[in-house]
Amino acid sequence: MAYCKLNCKAVLKGRGFRPIFLMTRLIRLTTLGIELAHKSNFPDGCPILKAWHGNYFPAFNQTIQENFQIVENQDADAFLLPSNVSFYTPNRLKEIGEIVTDLKIPSIGFDISKESRKPKWLDYIIRFSWYRQIQESGGIISPAYLNSDGFDLVTETNIRNWEPTPKEIIPSVSFCGREGGAVGLAVWKILPRSLTRWMATDFFCSTTKGIRMTCCYPLRIDAMEIIKKDPRIKTDFVGRGSAGMQPGVQGNQRQEFVDNLLRNAYALCVRGTDNYSWRFYEALSLGKIPVLIDTGCLLPMEDEIAWDNFILRVPVAQLPELPDRLLAWHSSFSPQAFGELQRDLRAIFQRIRPANFHLEMFRKILPIA
Repeated sequence: MAYCKLNCKAVLKGRGFRPIFLMTRLIRLTTLGIELAHKSNFPDGCPILKAWHGNYFPAFNQTIQENFQIVENQDADAFLLPSNVSFYTPNRLKEIGEIVTDLKIPSIGFDISKESRKPKWLDYIIRFSWYRQIQESGGIISPAYLNSDGFDLVTETNIRNWEPTPKEIIPSVSFCGREGGAVGLAVWKILPRSLTRWMATDFFCSTTKGIRMTCCYPLRIDAMEIIKKDPRIKTDFVGRGSAGMQPGVQGNQRQEFVDNLLRNAYALCVRGTDNYSWRFYEALSLGKIPVLIDTGCLLPMEDEIAWDNFILRVPVAQLPELPDRLLAWHSSFSPQAFGELQRDLRAIFQRIRPANFHLEMFRKILPIA
């Protein structure tokens, strides 16, 4: 199996992992005075506005405040929709589109809490999650984050001297998290696996609440059962039923989740409510190797980062092949290369953490002279 270092041109097209912050002029964005939607629940608007007002996590706040400016429509580089796309009614989006189109500048919107199609007039939509089979022009996949700096477990757990996990003879795989509710599991058990696996990749099925609970969360059990049956792989699986383990959860359960990741070189990453995995980014932050069950997932900066050189991605339709693929991947690395891979994963995480990612992305898509 070919393995490329971070400075390999085949991986990053000769650009390395240094963020491209060559320009110094502030990025000027205008909201045209468009109202915030769902203001009672989300009073700060989209992530850029929230950070510009100093109401997000410190590193993100600083980066946005030092590099962006919210202006009137004169001389703006782009229009920024102030709230998530899905928060506005279709009629209101149409009205906004008519106003923005007359400006003749790029338009950018976020939709990090839903999986909604991009309005035709919007040039770019930034989201955590989407589907490869229906990818839209102008869709940008952002690393997932909520109220933490990109799920950085090194920071969260105050790890001072992070080191890669040594290569073991038998690969060890972690999972600690939600498996789904009782009703969803009961229905899932009587359906053919080929059907439920397909449903987890279908946009309509997996964005419909009842079907989603039947096929998406139980997909985690599906993958775990396949791995556990193979004696050549060591598993460290802790099921949580219907309870998630997102950042901000205090006490022993959160610590148990972190310890589960730390103990193992590999992390099983399977979609949840939407078509992405928080655990994927938490694993990257610790240099753990994601075993991504691919349900048509899109990852950040796929045009620049050759993800398949750094993670094990197994299409859900080929789930029965997971053990063999994991063993082949594991055996392809020398102990030294195994450690280098984990350092590379940590470096990738540093590049795509929110403060770095958004500045690089806006500099890339806007025609700033």
